[in-house]
Parts: sequence; C-alpha cells; structure tokens
Amino acid sequence: MTVSQKYRAVVLIDRDGTLIEEKHYLKDPEGVQLVPRAARALKLLEEQGIARVICTNQSGIGRGFYTVEDMNAVHERVAADLAAEGTAWDALYFAPVDPDADEATAEELQMRKPATGMAKAAIADLGLEGLPVYAIGDRVADVMFGQNAGGTGILVRTGYGRDSEKQLAEESLRPPIASDLYDAVRIVLNDLVKKAWPDDAVLAKKLKSPGEVHDIAERKRSVGLKVVLANGCFDLLHGGHVSFLENARAAGDCLVLAVNSNDSIARLKGKGRPLLDEPSRLQLLAAVDAVDYLTVFYTDTADEVLEDVHPDIHAKGTDYTSENVPERITSKRLGIQTVIAGAPKENSTRDIIEVIAERAKAGTL
Repeated sequence: MTVSQKYRAVVLIDRDGTLIEEKHYLKDPEGVQLVPRAARALKLLEEQGIARVICTNQSGIGRGFYTVEDMNAVHERVAADLAAEGTAWDALYFAPVDPDADEATAEELQMRKPATGMAKAAIADLGLEGLPVYAIGDRVADVMFGQNAGGTGILVRTGYGRDSEKQLAEESLRPPIASDLYDAVRIVLNDLVKKAWPDDAVLAKKLKSPGEVHDIAERKRSVGLKVVLANGCFDLLHGGHVSFLENARAAGDCLVLAVNSNDSIARLKGKGRPLLDEPSRLQLLAAVDAVDYLTVFYTDTADEVLEDVHPDIHAKGTDYTSENVPERITSKRLGIQTVIAGAPKENSTRDIIEVIAERAKAGTL
C-alpha cells in the first residue's frame, strides 16, 4: 500500500496554542501541556485515515532565544505525552527563520507560515499529492496557510484564537471556526462528507460539527427557543425513524440530530454494518424536514455530543425508557430533560435486513 492509498486527506496542525498550550517562546520541556482533547483529535484523524502533520513556525531559534536541540527536547516531550494517550503524529516540520532578519533568504521565508514550504514538503515526502488539504491553528497565518496550500484553513479558539477571530472579522474573512483541535477535526470530517455530495445544498446547510451546533444552540436559547438533540444510527431510514424525528422536533423549537459514525455502528451492530456509509445516511437524513441540523459523533454513546451541544432536551426512541437511556447520567448532570419520542417500535433496521435476506434466499426479490 502506498502512502497516498493509506490516507484520504492531510491535516496540517499548528503546535503552540493548538496542539499544546501557548507558552511564549517555549524552550523547557517541563512547560509542555497538551491542549484538552488534542490527543483525541489525533486519534480520530488516525481512525479516519487522515495524515497528521505538525507544522510550526519557530522563529525563536532564528532570534537566538533557544536552540534546535531545545526545540527537539520539547518535541520529544510532546511525543511522549501523546504516546501516553495512545497516539502520535505522522510527520513534523518547523521553520526556524527570524522573519525580521536582514539575512533571511527567500527560501527560508518560504518555509514559514503562511507561505507553503512546509505544506509542499509534507505532501511530497508523504506522497499526498491530490488529496484534500486542511490547516488548523490559532492564528490568521494558520488560516492563510491552509488557503495558500490550496485547501481550507480552520481557526481554533484556543491559544491566540479568540484574538485572531476578531482580526478575521475585521478583515471580513469567514473561515470555519472551532472551539479546539478536536472540534476542528470534526469540521474536517464534515467537509469530506460534503465533498461526497457536492451538489447537495441541503446537506451542506444542515451538517455541522458539535462545536458549531453549540454556537447555534446558544443563539436559539438567547431568544427563548428550546433545542432538542436526538441521536441514532439510521442505517436504513424507515417509518419508525420518521415518527421518532417528527415527535422529537415537536418537543422543542429546533432539532439537532446526532448520527453515529461508521466505526461506532460497526462496534455497536457487528459485522456487515452499517449498510450505508456516513455520506449516504446523512444525505437521506438531511432531506427530512423535521431535522434542522445534523452532526456526527464517533463514540459509542452520545454523552460527548451532549456535553458539546448542551441541548435543552434529549430525545430517545420508544425502545428506551427514562431509566435505561445510556446517556441519562450525563443529561442529569447537565440539567438536560430526557423525552421519549415517537410511535411504539414495531420494526427496526435489523428486521428489514432479515426480511431482505430471507427473500433473497428464497429467490423472491
């Protein structure tokens, strides 16, 4: 297998303020602290077959504040902390040039973000030509880095992100904005889904990351509206699903539907599932009028997305009771009301699959 076959996209990740907490001209490994959920973000990229490349401007070397050896010691500590969380990066590039130095060469400056030298090196070294490119960071230069590399730049609100967000607004620039690296990765994954159905305007409008939905929910609540979150696999859309979604929507003013990822369905349902992949399932669900927004979650329960979105109401189907909803402890802690919605469950995706299999075996399809 070639590298290009192994990966389906590449994400260029900033170091300071994005992967690790911002520390001014960090030279001491003891100052390394991973941004919360950063390790989870790298794990998710690996699970989804996306190359993880760290690209970091390190002008402190060119300015004489620390040495390459100091930087390497910091990187060793970051790598160790990530390894303790069960993850890693695929490649790392750095630009040591002082951009204000008279002796800085054009070649050296080309390696510094927002110029594209590090992106080009990574794509060439890892054989990633032709794949979608994303850059994630907390500065305007990181956003421009992704755009200059022919891809998408995503701003995170960690590090200097909130100041950068104001700067982008003043310049009328509107890149995707995420709460942190983990949510930025979920924006990347949503974008790849949208690329699978590039002409589906409804899907493009409705599909959001949990962080984006959180911002939408906050705006809804600020004007007195109630946000409902429902979740499920929706492998084969049927009447029971439609009844559930319509009743869930009726419980509030806005319905957010959180949909299990392919991997989580395979873990929950077993071999051969899902029948339809994420882009296909999401396209069908986007067409349901009762659904205002869609998001994808990659865990086996919806606890994490409840934490992210913090809806007013959590809706579950009639195959549950308020006592056995898997996320009931999280909902209680967050003050989220649990509602059982929909008609009594008389069919299921598994039932439909069994009927199809029986008829196929009998030759009556």
